[in-house]
Amino acid sequence: MRKVLLLTILLGIIPSTSITEVRTAYREEDQSWFIGNSQIQAAFQIDPDGHFHARWIYDVLRRRVWRTPDNEMSAPINLTVDGAALDGNTIYSVVSHSFDHIDSPAEGVRLSVNLSTQSMTGEIRFEADVYDGQPFLRYRTIYNNTSSVSSVVTRADMLGWNFLDRAETYRDFYVGQWKYARAANFEPHETNISFQGPSSMFTGAYADHSAWRAIRDSRDFGLIAAWEFDGRAYANVQHDREQRLLRLDAQIAELNHLVEAGDSFRVPDAFIGVFRGDWDEAGNETRRFAEQVLAAPMPEPEKVPYVMFDTWGYGEDINDALVRAAAQRAAELGVEVFILDLGWARKIGDWRANPDKFPNGIRPISDYVHSLGMKFGLHLPLFEAARDADVLEEHPDWEAIDPDRPRLYFDATSLCPSHQPAREWIISEAIRAIRLYRVDWVKLDGENMVKNCNSREHTHAAGDSNYSNAVDGLDYIMHAIQAATPGVLFENCEDGGSMQTFHMIQHFVTSIVNDADDALTTRRGVYGATYPFPIRYTQRYMMDEPDNTYRTRSYMFGGPFTVMNRITRWPTDTVEFVQNEIALYKALRPLLRDAEIHHVTPAPDGSSNDAIQALEPGQNRGVIFVYGDEDKAKVTYIEPRGLDPNALYLVGFLEVKRSYYATGAELMERGIPVIMRPDIAELISIERR
Repeated sequence: MRKVLLLTILLGIIPSTSITEVRTAYREEDQSWFIGNSQIQAAFQIDPDGHFHARWIYDVLRRRVWRTPDNEMSAPINLTVDGAALDGNTIYSVVSHSFDHIDSPAEGVRLSVNLSTQSMTGEIRFEADVYDGQPFLRYRTIYNNTSSVSSVVTRADMLGWNFLDRAETYRDFYVGQWKYARAANFEPHETNISFQGPSSMFTGAYADHSAWRAIRDSRDFGLIAAWEFDGRAYANVQHDREQRLLRLDAQIAELNHLVEAGDSFRVPDAFIGVFRGDWDEAGNETRRFAEQVLAAPMPEPEKVPYVMFDTWGYGEDINDALVRAAAQRAAELGVEVFILDLGWARKIGDWRANPDKFPNGIRPISDYVHSLGMKFGLHLPLFEAARDADVLEEHPDWEAIDPDRPRLYFDATSLCPSHQPAREWIISEAIRAIRLYRVDWVKLDGENMVKNCNSREHTHAAGDSNYSNAVDGLDYIMHAIQAATPGVLFENCEDGGSMQTFHMIQHFVTSIVNDADDALTTRRGVYGATYPFPIRYTQRYMMDEPDNTYRTRSYMFGGPFTVMNRITRWPTDTVEFVQNEIALYKALRPLLRDAEIHHVTPAPDGSSNDAIQALEPGQNRGVIFVYGDEDKAKVTYIEPRGLDPNALYLVGFLEVKRSYYATGAELMERGIPVIMRPDIAELISIERR
């Protein structure tokens, strides 16, 4: 009873009445900090024994408290430095603390607590952010080496949370990511962790899963957890029913990071949030947060996601005349970004024009594309190099040494991005090419951009290439290039979609979710990726011949609509058909970009018709894409979600022309009858009247 009373008192310290109001408080008598807004609130404390821990997270809208236990404290600081563990058992002293207003990346407030401990030399800084109108707490730990000698960080947990289980049962949900070698493709995974045991993930570049998960109890109160790290990590959730504990973690893999005297080590940011509902609701909350707080600024909102053309439909068999003809045809179709893909350069790693294919260079191609009213994009796998490229012939020691590497990138090997001289060369070459060729869009590709490297001669510490190549490599390089080339947009194309993280979206304006593949495989990728990621980060490459709406619209729901065909060979009727489909996409993209996503059928598997829904946040307008994957014509009933049950809606159909009125409740309970035929994709419009 005493604990309940104390919790009530603590919660009462920071009541929030406005969606844009953030409240903070510090209580000196028990060294407790409180931070929150009208949707989420959290408490941290230094207890009488000197342990720093989280006390609770409060879902304000649903009045659901996620309490942390006293006997197994939830330690937001969780790393090991020089063999000394900094965790819930560490005794700290407070050096300083503050609450500060922040306006970047969004309006909010930051709690900063600086701590010291006798168990090691150095200072630890914990930061936690809450943003206006967002049900998420974002946080990080920074270790500052204040000694005169170097230190080594060998363990870091980005997600160290323990919660009391309230005698509930729990389900865990996450999605995979694209994996070329074993054809993995953003498959949803759901586990009842109360009865089926712990649930484990392997996330990051070239790993198996996207760096996000959601957990909900039997009453559909839930938590969302994600980590902002492009490198690989092992993440687990466990429900210990005997101890009545829910445990979460996300440990950085293969960590051995050297921190020189006076330098810092930053544990990658993570965020935890609250929701109530199904997995779609968890996804909708995450996408809003990601778009409004984390993601790279959206260029030209009236045009994003763009319509794009990529020359890879021709493979490497490209030349000046062909590219110019393709650019002219692309402009006729309504394309907005034209990308010159692999095959334009002398060699991979030698980013000069191939003189046999482009005797006048790339700049005239860029100028021609611009004259047609399109942006010019260039394919640049910056971390790869052919063994006979000048860079490796002159500097063979720059190669990333990885004897276990599964495959090469078009017979090219890899440079080590966190090896300082290689890193500086990559940056300078990228800036040179972007400026010289007047590039607007960079398609950054490669075979695992967070390289494995076993070299003991490089500037990164031995055994630390995962963290170093993510932070001191990829992240450092992207910051440097983007600072020198403002306004240039970057697309993540790592091996077709195998680095789907919440740090990636901070540098890139879009990301491929499965490589150039067929219609069904593409829809499967979009189905899974649209749970955690904003829709503009679900790009697809259409190489199927666009001879029916089933094919074109299988590539239409998602991020940039990218045509990757041999468009110079199309007959007139195909050109006209694709022009109309592109015009349709442009009309729909404002709705698709900002919509709530509802997965109204199971994931596409080719055995039955499938559908996916986009709905305006205000429930006024929506569209459902329905795909005919069955051999015979039939009536399929699609049950929309998220509608206002009391509102009247006009339902219309694009292919089989008809319309009717029904209430939201009737549509959600009875379903919408859709007349489906093979090789078509029906579009259903839903509009509040």
